[in-house]
Amino acid sequence: MTMHSSQARHLKVIVFSDVVDSSAQIFADELIAIQRIKEDLAMIREAVQRHGGCLVKSLGDGILATFDAPTQALEFVEDVVIRITRRGSQSLQHRFGLHTGEIYVNGDDIIGRGVHLASRLQTTAPVNGVAFVQSTFELVDPRFQRRSVPMGPVELKGLPNAVICYAIESDALIGEQAGAALAELGLEALLADTPYRLERPLSAAPGGGTYLVREQSRDRPAVLKLIACDATNLDALQVEAACFDRLRHPSLPRFVDAFEHRGSFLFLQEYIAGASLQGSLDSLRRKQRLAELLRQVLGVLEAIHAAGIVHGDLHPANLIPAETGGSLFLVDFGLLKARSSGGSLSGEPLSCRPFFSPPERARFGSLSPSGDLYALGVMALCLYTGQDPSDLYDRAEGRWLLEDLVDSELIDWLTPLLDESPTRRLGSATDALQRLDRPSSRAGASSPRAFVDTGGLPPLGDQLRPLRKAVLQRTLTATYGPVVELLLESSASIVAGQEVEALRQRLVGAGLSLADVDAAFQEAQEVVPAPDIPQGRNLPSPGSPGSAGDTPPGDWQDGLLPVLRERIGPIADLLWSDPLRQALAVDPPEARRLLLQSAVPPEVVDELLHQARTLRQHPASPLPAPPATPGPAPLAPEVGPGAAESAQHLEEVLVEFIGPIASTVLASVRDLPPAERLKAVMAALEGFGVEAGTLQQLRRRLGLS
Repeated sequence: MTMHSSQARHLKVIVFSDVVDSSAQIFADELIAIQRIKEDLAMIREAVQRHGGCLVKSLGDGILATFDAPTQALEFVEDVVIRITRRGSQSLQHRFGLHTGEIYVNGDDIIGRGVHLASRLQTTAPVNGVAFVQSTFELVDPRFQRRSVPMGPVELKGLPNAVICYAIESDALIGEQAGAALAELGLEALLADTPYRLERPLSAAPGGGTYLVREQSRDRPAVLKLIACDATNLDALQVEAACFDRLRHPSLPRFVDAFEHRGSFLFLQEYIAGASLQGSLDSLRRKQRLAELLRQVLGVLEAIHAAGIVHGDLHPANLIPAETGGSLFLVDFGLLKARSSGGSLSGEPLSCRPFFSPPERARFGSLSPSGDLYALGVMALCLYTGQDPSDLYDRAEGRWLLEDLVDSELIDWLTPLLDESPTRRLGSATDALQRLDRPSSRAGASSPRAFVDTGGLPPLGDQLRPLRKAVLQRTLTATYGPVVELLLESSASIVAGQEVEALRQRLVGAGLSLADVDAAFQEAQEVVPAPDIPQGRNLPSPGSPGSAGDTPPGDWQDGLLPVLRERIGPIADLLWSDPLRQALAVDPPEARRLLLQSAVPPEVVDELLHQARTLRQHPASPLPAPPATPGPAPLAPEVGPGAAESAQHLEEVLVEFIGPIASTVLASVRDLPPAERLKAVMAALEGFGVEAGTLQQLRRRLGLS
């Protein structure tokens, strides 16, 4: 058959599927992973046939199939994701790529540009979600268009130019159909031996849902969040629930109860009755009313972020005015941080609300305080204009349409909240409040939030040196446990001197002893080493002492952008900002903080900083090739402490002795000086319960005994 003959050309919808992290699953438990892959593929093949598709072939842990129409293909994906979600931890996670284009039939196979594009789209899709290009978006049924989230221009391997892509998240694919599965969940049976009984569902989500229940002994209503849990995320859920229990704020629902029961985590909060702000016209074209709303919500966000909690689903439907008027309640807390940290293992995908979730959430699944601020900016824009967010966002240009909708003062308020780059977006609710109050401030007058309030605590004194977060966290965790990690999560790896007093007040306010906090601060004080490059905040000028020859300092940083693009894709262009370029030149700890805050994987951050250090010292040298991922190190003769100072050598030895957990141990000591790193590693291993004989052998290999 002639491959490119008119008889062999067909316009089809091509669908690729693949299992997320299948290698890691097989490495963890090969027999179970292979069995689950077989079960999932059998279910997917049946769904292809049921929806009128054609299975071209199986691809290891995925499939290649064709359909006659894009809506038909999306209905197939929707069906599969619902079935995967209902199976919970018994099923793996998948990604789907979908493209409408011409194919060429080649025997039992198909080839062509459309096949290649569908396979590349699959790699960009969210977990248990689907990705497709704009031409397909324009062809699908409006019910799928409404659920789609713009991903902006995406560079796909093998294509000369970036293409506009869209994605549908797992939550959006499941939609209201999960509510029909209430009987399957057997919730009434689950609650039978608890103090609560089911009244009605409020909403449904993958891995659980939200329900109105009644506490029988007190005859009071409560909101139940049912969350799928297992050993991978149970501790994190309990810690975040405990943090919420400590919160006392008049605009938050009270904590009622939290416990694990038959493989589910039940998180109960006070039920706040009343209509939400969804569809409210109260702030429509009323700037001062909107400003007051923003102040109230930002005040609540200050409190929850200080406690180490991120809401993660800020939306008008989750704001309920009090019956007496004046104040608002922020509701529907779902312990999303704990669920995101354990979601990839427990089978529960992280929910994502179209348009309200920031780009780093859709791309990396990361949750941060700045993500709540992004959602607040979208909410404010919708309430002020009275329009749907899909009508306020320019999909072609990837930006919010502020100039045509609001005045200059509102643009000044909302622009730093709606920035697509987390490094340029406001990072804290306190900063946002200062920005909101700035237009009414008088020149030279100090803002009421510009000073650090000690909250009645004895002041530390004038000499507030920066603190090393890793040392602070390790010291306090020994006494107070994992809640410390949540309390310190929003802090940089090096806490600046002007932020020390505020952090001290936050820790004491969360219930930590003042004496313990001050002692930990003393131990964690940063001793800045003698710099090997100029440490001023301004870049050195060409030819000045410390500059590399006559090379302008800004030139070599831009050589790192292609490296970042290759590692994390086109979102690198959003992250690449002047503060990041300057930090790469003169302040590597700040560069690390900015990159990690933007959800760049730690291994990519390490590689980028390594190459930045090379270019700082030798700006004329080409970038080194990226280091190969080291495999298990072979047995080697014992070495001295000089070799142990090599981070790569240390990782190889640890992998040999304790396996994959080595990466977790090293991540916990990454910010420590090299001289303290080995000691901290050994202390961490002792805390993990590694046998004394193994520790002794490890010390000999590292030249410590």
